[in-house]
Amino acid sequence: MKNKTIYILSVTAIVAGVSLMLMSKQEPPDVESTNTPEPSADSTGSLQETVSLSPTPEPTGTSSTRAPQQTSNVGVGAVPLPTGDGKTAFIDEPVPWNLLLGQASCQLQGEIKFLNRNTYDNQDAKLIYSGVDHPARNISWTVTSQDDISVGPNIFSKLKLPNGESLLGIALPENPKYKKYELTAKIQYGRLVDAKGNFVAVGGDVKVFEKQCSGKTTIVLP
Repeated sequence: MKNKTIYILSVTAIVAGVSLMLMSKQEPPDVESTNTPEPSADSTGSLQETVSLSPTPEPTGTSSTRAPQQTSNVGVGAVPLPTGDGKTAFIDEPVPWNLLLGQASCQLQGEIKFLNRNTYDNQDAKLIYSGVDHPARNISWTVTSQDDISVGPNIFSKLKLPNGESLLGIALPENPKYKKYELTAKIQYGRLVDAKGNFVAVGGDVKVFEKQCSGKTTIVLP
């Protein structure tokens, strides 16, 4: 009976040992943890995957990427200054006829105060004009009361055409007769005129007109 008990224990020990050997062979190898984040649930209860985004790199000074160039805003109705053949201001050259389809005009203003015979103070005394076609057009002056006073300019040479303004220059006679004078003026201007009397840009004849200027300039002596 004692021998039978020892035999049963021995068999049990052998079976247990074999079982342990078999279990050790079936265990998978250890895997390194990657700390993968668990999916989270939104307010609706559905699972959402958590994605971690890398920060966007900032451009450096050596980057070949260029920022877009800024362009100036152009206001509504803004007109660029004409250049090249489209210019609208001329000095010592004729003005194209297509810029001269209206009447000319001129105006005098201001006062000239003489401090002595050779020195005067020009208080905005000038001729303002528009629509003059050629630098050879004349400016005619009338002095009241009449005296031998020289006034300029008397021609549009060196002045901006067709529109502009010019300060007046005055020279007194040796012995002025009066203490106060008034200046008025007329200007010449040309136009290309067709058979019906209309101002045109092509196909007409050149005619010279004279325009009486509005306003006056006063000369005051000490």
